[in-house]
Amino acid sequence: MTGSPARRGIAVEQAVVYGLLTALGLGALVMALGFGFFLEDSRVGPGLVPGVVGGLILLIAGWELLATLRGHRTSHDSGLAEVVAAATPDTTADTTGHTTPGGASAESGAREGGSADAATMSPDDGPVDLPGDGGGPGLDDVDIFGRTPKERGRQLVAVFAALVVACLLVPLLGFLGSFFVLSLFISAVVERRRWVPSLIVSFLAVAAVYGVFVGFLGVPLPTGLIGIGG
Repeated sequence: MTGSPARRGIAVEQAVVYGLLTALGLGALVMALGFGFFLEDSRVGPGLVPGVVGGLILLIAGWELLATLRGHRTSHDSGLAEVVAAATPDTTADTTGHTTPGGASAESGAREGGSADAATMSPDDGPVDLPGDGGGPGLDDVDIFGRTPKERGRQLVAVFAALVVACLLVPLLGFLGSFFVLSLFISAVVERRRWVPSLIVSFLAVAAVYGVFVGFLGVPLPTGLIGIGG
């Protein structure tokens, strides 16, 4: 059984991302504790909502980090463990139910005059595309949105990088401006949505954040140099 060790292998790229998110959540929670969760007159303090958000990020990302370090991963993920497993000899079952080494079956097929090629031919002598052959993504590797593991990995890295850039833009654009840029980038660039719906969704998201934090909770948001969102 060679499938189980690969499934239990640690996905290094996932562990790195979850580790960074865990550190980000912990940092946000510690900074929120410095601002205070409540004011003297029992009003909501400026650190309550950031503390809740940071705590949730810390719990969720920390849980996923522990699960990843223990070797838990979804069956359609392709990471470093799968690459190592694919490079090692495997056993395959033939038509008689016996297991033979994968390399030996390929060599015997070549010696029998191309019987391995005949196995990939349709009854009308046409080629048949087998999912997963040649190192390409198979049916189990594509999610419901048609994204391969490499595409999902690139999107995850892009979102994390955009989050870091948005945090750096807060002193310049303020929280609402940075949040608008982040939302627009994720919707239009990462998810490849149309620009008009992406702009509408980003404006609605900014309005909702302003209504909850400033209007309802009375928590001032960082305004930045342009002075928006206070």
